Amino acid sequence: MDYEEVIGTIGGCGLYQKLMLTFLFSSTIMDGLQIGSIIFIAPDLDYRCAIPGYDNDTYKIQSEIHKELINEYIPKSEDEGEEVYEKCLIYFNTTENGNRTTQKCSSWVYDKSNTHTSITTELNLVCDNAILARHTITFYFVGYLFSMVSCGISSDRFGRKKVIIVSLFLQGSAGIVMALISNIYAIFVLRFITAIGGAGSFIPAVVLAAEVSSVDSRMKSSVAIQMMFTIGYMIISLLTYFVRTWRALMIIISIPSLVFAIVYVCFLDESPRWLLNKKRTKDANKILSNIAKLNKTVLPQTEIVNIFSSNNKRVETWKMFTIPQLLKRTLILMVNWAIVSMVYYGISLNVGKLYGNLYMNFFLNSVVEFPAYILGFFLLNRIGRKKLHASLMVLAGIACIAGIFPVLYGTKAHRWMLTASSIFGRLFITAAYGFMYLYTLELYPTCIRNGALGAMNTFAHVGGSVAPYTLSLSDLVSGKVGRIMPMILMGTLSIIAGLLSLLLPETNNRKMMDNFNDLTKSGELELATKKDAILKEETHPMKPRQPEEDIKF
Repeated sequence: MDYEEVIGTIGGCGLYQKLMLTFLFSSTIMDGLQIGSIIFIAPDLDYRCAIPGYDNDTYKIQSEIHKELINEYIPKSEDEGEEVYEKCLIYFNTTENGNRTTQKCSSWVYDKSNTHTSITTELNLVCDNAILARHTITFYFVGYLFSMVSCGISSDRFGRKKVIIVSLFLQGSAGIVMALISNIYAIFVLRFITAIGGAGSFIPAVVLAAEVSSVDSRMKSSVAIQMMFTIGYMIISLLTYFVRTWRALMIIISIPSLVFAIVYVCFLDESPRWLLNKKRTKDANKILSNIAKLNKTVLPQTEIVNIFSSNNKRVETWKMFTIPQLLKRTLILMVNWAIVSMVYYGISLNVGKLYGNLYMNFFLNSVVEFPAYILGFFLLNRIGRKKLHASLMVLAGIACIAGIFPVLYGTKAHRWMLTASSIFGRLFITAAYGFMYLYTLELYPTCIRNGALGAMNTFAHVGGSVAPYTLSLSDLVSGKVGRIMPMILMGTLSIIAGLLSLLLPETNNRKMMDNFNDLTKSGELELATKKDAILKEETHPMKPRQPEEDIKF
C-alpha cells in the first residue's frame, strides 16, 4: 500500500486529525495577531506641526483661542474642496509687506482618536521620516521572505515539528524585546526576526496538516488553518480597541507564542509522511498506530511503498526549475503568489485610509474572510482548483478597479462605496490567497513539497514587501488621479495573474505525488483521460466515428 491508501484506511479525517489540527492551528492565531498589529503599531495618522511654546497643544481643537493660534502658525491647503492644515510646515516669520514665510517643523501633535501611543508618534515617523514607518512593514515582509527560503528547506531536512517549535520561540521572544526598546533600527531587526518566527511556524503547519490528512480532507484542513489566521485578525481588532499603547499590545500578543512552543515540545507529533521519506519507519509506524487507535481503526500490517524512492539520492528544491513539467507551473505560481500577496496586503494596509471608524473597518475587512473560505469550501471540489482560483483573482481585480469610480466621480455621500469595494476585494483575494497553499502543495511531490511552498511564499512576500510602497504611488501624482493609481495597479495585475493560472494543471481529487517519477505518471494519466474523452465523443451515436489513428494528442 502507498501512504495515501494507508492514511485513508486508518482515517484521514478522523478524531486524531480533528484534535491534532485544532491543537496545531491554534498557534496560527499568533501569526494573524502579529501581521494584523502592523496597522496599529505604525499607523497612518493625521497630524500637524506643534504650536511653538504651547505645551498643551493637541491635534483636536480645544477652543476658539486654540483655533486662532493654529491659524496663526499652521498654513492651510486645499484637498477636494476642503481646507486642511499642512502637516510639515509652520509659519516662522512675517515680512514687512505682510507675507509670511514657512519652514519645516521639528515637533508635531497627532490625532489620537484611534491610538494613544504608537511607533509613529513616539519616534515621530512623519514628514521626512515617514518612510521609516513604511520600512517597519517592509522589514516584516522581508523577514517572511527570508523565512520562506530557510524554514522551508529546514523543515524538509530537520522535520516539521522542530522548525515549528524553534520558530514560535523566535516569534514570541522578538516581539517581547521589541516592546522594551525605542531605537527604530533595532525595531527593524526585531520585526524581521518576528516575521521569521511567524512564517517558520505557519508554513510547516500547513504542510503537516496536509500530510496527515487524506486526499478528500486536505481541502478541509487547508480551510481550517486559514480561518484560524482570520481569527487572529479579529482578535487584534478587538484587542487594539481596548489596548491602545503599542508596547503593551506587543507583549500581550507575543507571550502566547512562547506558551505554544513549550506545549508543542511535549505533545506535537512529527509528520509520519516526512519520517517515512527519511526512512525512519519505526517512528512513522508508531505515529500511524496512534492515529489508527484514536480513530478506532486498524493499521494495515503491510509495507508502505512508493515513499522512499525520492531518497535514493539527495533531492534539492531547485530541481523544480530544471524539470520542464515543473518549470512551467513554477513560473506561473511565482507570478500568482507575488501578485495575490501584494493585492491582499495592499487592501489590508489601505484600511487605515478608508472613511469611517478604523476599528470597525478593520473588523469588517477581517470578518469577511470567513465567508471567503466558506465560499471556497463549497466550491473548491465542485469547480476545481484551477477555475476557482482564476475566477477569484479576476473578481478581486474587478473589485479593486471598481473603487476608482467613487473617488473620481463621487461625493462625500458616496464614500461608503469605496469601503464596500475594499470589503469585496478583500473577500475575493482572501479566498484566492487561502487556497493557493493547497493548490501549490498538490502541484509538487513530497520530496520537494515544503521547499517548493517555501519558495513560492518567498515570491509572495516579495509582493507583500512591495505593498506599502504600492500605496505610496498616490503621493507621486496629486489629486484624485493619484489616489486611484494603487487600485488600478492592483486590479490590473490581479486579473493578469488569474488568467495566467488557467495554464496550470487541475489537481482536484488526485493523489499527492511523492517523487519525480509521479510527474510522468500524472502526465500519462492526464493524457489518457483526454484520449478517453475524445474517443467517447468520436463514438457518440449522433456523430460518425473518426479513425483512431487520426486523433492527435
